[in-house]
Amino acid sequence: MGGMGKTTLLTSVYEQLKDLFDNHAWLTISQTYRGVDALLKELLNNVSASEHTVTADANNVDQKGVTVPVDIEIGDKKRLKLDDINKMDALELKRNLKMVLKHKKYIVVLDDVWDRRVYDGISDVFEDSGKESRIVITTRKHDVAALATPGYLLKLNPLDIKDALQLFCTKAFPNKNHFDWTSELLEHANDIIKRSEGLPLEKCPHELQELATHIVTRCEGSTLVMCPSELQELATDTVKKIKSLSLSMYPSELQDLATVIVKRCEDLPLVKCPSELQEIATDIVKKCRGLPLAIVSVGSLLSSRKQIEPVWRQMYNELPCELEKDDQVRGILNLSYYDLPSDLRNCFLYCSLFPEDYHFSKEDLVRLWVAEGFVERKGDSTPEEVAEGYLTELIHRNMLQLVENDELGRVNTCKMHDILRELALSISKAEMFGTVNDFGAMVQMDTGVRRISSYGWKKMKKNKSNMKFPHLRTLMASDTIVDYVPSILSESKYLTVLELQNSDFQELPASIGNLFNLKYIGLRNTRITSLPNSIKNLSNLQTLDVKSTSIKALPPGIANLTKLRHLIADKLADENQSEFRYFVGVEAPEGLSNLEDLQTLQTVQASKDLTKQLDKLLQLRSLWIDNITASHCGELFATLSTMPLLSSLLLSAGDENETLSLKDFNPICTKLHKLIVRGCWALGTKHCLILQNHGKYLKYLALSRCHFVEDPLVVLASCVPNLTYLRLNNIHSPHTTLVLSAGSFPHLNTLVLMDMNDVSLLTITDGALPGIECLYITSLPQLQTVPQGLRSLGSLKKLWLLGLHRNFKAQWDIDGMQKYLQHVPEIRV
Repeated sequence: MGGMGKTTLLTSVYEQLKDLFDNHAWLTISQTYRGVDALLKELLNNVSASEHTVTADANNVDQKGVTVPVDIEIGDKKRLKLDDINKMDALELKRNLKMVLKHKKYIVVLDDVWDRRVYDGISDVFEDSGKESRIVITTRKHDVAALATPGYLLKLNPLDIKDALQLFCTKAFPNKNHFDWTSELLEHANDIIKRSEGLPLEKCPHELQELATHIVTRCEGSTLVMCPSELQELATDTVKKIKSLSLSMYPSELQDLATVIVKRCEDLPLVKCPSELQEIATDIVKKCRGLPLAIVSVGSLLSSRKQIEPVWRQMYNELPCELEKDDQVRGILNLSYYDLPSDLRNCFLYCSLFPEDYHFSKEDLVRLWVAEGFVERKGDSTPEEVAEGYLTELIHRNMLQLVENDELGRVNTCKMHDILRELALSISKAEMFGTVNDFGAMVQMDTGVRRISSYGWKKMKKNKSNMKFPHLRTLMASDTIVDYVPSILSESKYLTVLELQNSDFQELPASIGNLFNLKYIGLRNTRITSLPNSIKNLSNLQTLDVKSTSIKALPPGIANLTKLRHLIADKLADENQSEFRYFVGVEAPEGLSNLEDLQTLQTVQASKDLTKQLDKLLQLRSLWIDNITASHCGELFATLSTMPLLSSLLLSAGDENETLSLKDFNPICTKLHKLIVRGCWALGTKHCLILQNHGKYLKYLALSRCHFVEDPLVVLASCVPNLTYLRLNNIHSPHTTLVLSAGSFPHLNTLVLMDMNDVSLLTITDGALPGIECLYITSLPQLQTVPQGLRSLGSLKKLWLLGLHRNFKAQWDIDGMQKYLQHVPEIRV
């Protein structure tokens, strides 16, 4: 995203290395790109000037200080005046550029490129002459970055907290400089660790002796009198420790010393900062979310303010607003916003209506955008598919940040950087697109506002019934007091979106049926117990989400809502999720088959009539069915097999002892990639058609209460080899040992094993799970030894080992596993 430091980093490298090239040129493209001809002229000027050092010196500046045109050499031709370059057409410019660069080692920087056609238009002048020339591009856009040679794409990530604090302190305390010494000491310590790992312990290699000696020399030669006590103490301790050891000390001892140095250096970026400001300084830096532009701006701002805690605390409280007002910050971020196509601008602004640090679900965001009218069908793509493309585009433009991908590698959740959110809120307010306010601000708000968002209110004033917003289109009031909602609903006849999830909302008024434009109702996880019959009048309704409520049945008028695309309804029966049927689906309303546009149906109870109704719902992509009995299986699975677009399916039995037979389930379509089965599989199910014929298409598989005759991991490794997600919960098998053999699950990203009471041993063979990132092993009370092969999982990022045998933790410590898994960022044992 803008402000990440792309140009700053490249400038530093370019200035250090440009003189190693025969020719060098830096071109800032930005959004003011004037076309190929103008770019070629600027490039020819630059590379020629760098070769012949054409500068405005005494020989080419007249008495009035005006630069006089000089000549440049083009290959073997006569000298060409720079003025003549402006008269050349594209063909002449390219020909001359090729002659200048021929057989030369050159570096060309194209900074801030927004359109890949910029490079495409000039790329033919860069011929590879085997001289290790370089073309370097900076960009905020994924499609431009895709121009990079494989292996040469550098995506800048936000600064970690240590580097962010160091940058902040450099700007906030510009007259104190203790970081060069600290950084070098830390660099040496890390080098020691890297070089000493895995070496034999008989003696200290010569290189390590040199490193130790260098640290001593560096510490003793530093001017420590002016350094803070923390630096003096660390340097003194380092010298004392190394001198007390023989230079033939074991690598293990040297490594231990290096580890201590690293640990203590991690706290040193704050040595410039007075102790009473260190806590608030850390809070401020964390709020910048690692964005260098923000860190530099706020650090520079604080450098001119009093160094007292109340002043800095006020800055912390007002930080997003202060940064948004900063001309440089706003200018850089505005470029990204105004480069968006108009339809993506609305989608981007809409994201600011959610709270800070909110993780957007792809499904929720897509449905809201469609309801708002930001997205239209394109060709054969549904509006939801178009909206998903918009979401991906915003991430590729770094306007939103990816949090997690789904089992197909698509966006699952994302978030918005706080500073970009503040920019979006400012634009939203100016354009009356929408506003985020507390109750006090709402009662004074312009009545012409179109979208209101209120999250997390816990107090309400008494004049709640007087608010009127006749032009309101969207009301988002989640996790909040919603006493004022009936007043708004009665006056907002243009309302399109009503999102009240996680609130204390209890009853939808009958007058809701008068809101003809309403397309989205979100009442997930509220206290609502029923829906009014008047809901049948909402003929434009596209999404109805009443999941995890107390609703037992849908009103019969639901069948009139022929534009409904997403129907999500179930009753949360057990909040602790300890019962098998902790959620209970609703009965399928009569006339369900009328809803031919339905794409999502979650959750309906199985019945004799359900099969007939599903037969007509050919647009279904996601389907959850509850309360399935053995008598339903034959017809139900035969019908499900013929659904042409089904991609996600949940099947839940009436109780955990109900036997389900999937022998008739053989999907004709390859789109089904997500399968969740809750209940007892009939004998022979592991050999059924859904696994034997369709298993290679499954990416996500979750099984609960199923019975296997063989080791379930061995069976599934052969049937469903392309899984990226596998969860096994309360699986029954006579085998107490589970084995992940070599080559099993080559694409698996996440593995969950839970509530398997008989498993006492888990073996992970070398070559198994080569891409695993998340491994969750919980509630296996007989597992007391550390899974063999755990060390070999080099790609692991999360490891949970919880609720195991009481001796497991002791065995973990005896085996020294923490030392072997230092590459894993998150471990819970």
